Amino acid sequence: MSRRLRFIPSEGSLVEITCRTDQGRYLLRPDPVIDDILLGVLGRAQRLYPVEICGFSFLSSHYHLLLWVRD
Repeated sequence: MSRRLRFIPSEGSLVEITCRTDQGRYLLRPDPVIDDILLGVLGRAQRLYPVEICGFSFLSSHYHLLLWVRD
């Protein structure tokens, strides 16, 4: 279940996003092919949406993103 939208000041804000794989499965295991896919997805998201990726951490069963958003 997702959370309600939060207030973002007009000058922007740093937000943290955490997401877990379905049933906590190890779907994001370390592998060069998966690494390329994940970086491609992040690059495409950054191109399509007005966010700046400040940091990310992908583990086997979940990931964390630090994003700078304007609104």
